[in-house]
Amino acid sequence: MPYREIKSTRDMWENNLPRFPRKTAIVEGGAALTFAEANEKIERLRTAFANRLGIRQHENVAVLLPNCLDYFLVYWALVKLGAVVVPVNTRLRAEEMRHILSTTDGSTLIAHKSLWKTAHAALADCPNIQHIVSVGFEEEGLIPYGELLATEPQPYTPPDISPEDLAIIMHTSGTTGQPKGAVMRHADLLFNVRMSLLAHGWRHEDVHLLVVPMFHATALYSMLPASAYLGSAIVVAPRPHVPELVALIEKHRCTTFFGVPTLFYWLATYRDLAKHDLASLRLIAYAGSMMPPQTIYKLRERFPGVALHNFFGLTETISATHVLPNCDATARADSIGKPLPEIHQLIVGDDLKPVPTGAVGQLCFHRSNVVRGYWGQPGLIEQACFAHEGEEYFNTGDLAMADEDGYVYLRGRKKEMIIVGGENVYALEVENTILTHEAVMEVAVVGIEATGASAYLGELVKAVVVPKEGRKLTELDIKRHCAERLASYKVPSLVEFRDALPRNPGGKVLKRELK
Repeated sequence: MPYREIKSTRDMWENNLPRFPRKTAIVEGGAALTFAEANEKIERLRTAFANRLGIRQHENVAVLLPNCLDYFLVYWALVKLGAVVVPVNTRLRAEEMRHILSTTDGSTLIAHKSLWKTAHAALADCPNIQHIVSVGFEEEGLIPYGELLATEPQPYTPPDISPEDLAIIMHTSGTTGQPKGAVMRHADLLFNVRMSLLAHGWRHEDVHLLVVPMFHATALYSMLPASAYLGSAIVVAPRPHVPELVALIEKHRCTTFFGVPTLFYWLATYRDLAKHDLASLRLIAYAGSMMPPQTIYKLRERFPGVALHNFFGLTETISATHVLPNCDATARADSIGKPLPEIHQLIVGDDLKPVPTGAVGQLCFHRSNVVRGYWGQPGLIEQACFAHEGEEYFNTGDLAMADEDGYVYLRGRKKEMIIVGGENVYALEVENTILTHEAVMEVAVVGIEATGASAYLGELVKAVVVPKEGRKLTELDIKRHCAERLASYKVPSLVEFRDALPRNPGGKVLKRELK
């Protein structure tokens, strides 16, 4: 195939395919496919999707699959058609799933056997879904995935995919209501790949351990297109189970490992870690919530030669916006780092004017770093935008502070700010302080109404703490720890202990359930 200008995600795959046909592209379980072998299967699916299901360019297709090889194949088959991938969170309840399936206007759902019970319940009120592809099982009225994969591939004229065409509709986690479908163009994905390479230094020879959910932005925005662009390999992990993960790293010589802080706590404290040869690892990167400093110190101790990156981004911001480089991993463990080179940041006060260095304000990004909108909700994203010096910015609702060296520190959500006796208390600041206690696994801080003799204060600080396994903590332990590090009005008035924090299907803590 002749070289084409890279204007779309599809072009990344097609351009590198002739260059690395025999290089491993994807590994999952006992299966390993080279780029050429994967492409042959992708072409079969592409033909079947077009001829049997009638999927055309610009059509939205819902994908409900766990981490697996088939997700990889389905993704690229849809990309080749110029269709729009609608990843569905596998942790959703039926009613949440129904909202996505019924509002994204697609006629096809590709569903896995392990998720069919929930999907079946969700489909009760989704008349728009006309075709259901069953992966790993067969049922009357459904189209077996195996039949599609057995289709004889046919030549076709590739559609002209514009950078402005939609590629993915990625739904927010919906902590305050129904999920919203952020629309990602092909131009946005190309931007994301460029930022990923700048942020993490990904290379052709990398072998990426993919344990983050494949319905997640890190996988679909970054890892899959970037690995095609570079010709690097992906090793799919079906679940975040540390013994299995270290075995995969050792067996396949994985070089990068992206995940959430809780997973890295279990990795850093895994007793049998020394029994495995993990010398191939060069990068550990974490995001999704604040990483306890103690976990970072432990990772540095157990992986002395591995770079540690904290990174930050939102569904709406196209790509990661900040990265804390390895050299600052321990010295500035509570920072998300500095904005990436093409990210334009602004921190403003309630008057939407920039705040001084060291002051807390609302974290905003230039409109060029933000998705065009939400599917089926025109004008909604514009409600969070404002003008500054003739340019348009998007207000994330996150509170942040930048120091004199440009490092950014999150302070929580604006709506989560607690006002105690007229003083502002930033929930994330208190959470970060509590996380420095060596016996704390997780914590969430909320404001509660002050009553009785304390009513004059308006609100009080409440901390909900999850201790590490086998560790004992008391309310006094937490209060003393905070009193040594925080102003008195920031010290929690109430400390509650739980075995786990309530979370939504996207993994975000449901703070409204803690008040």
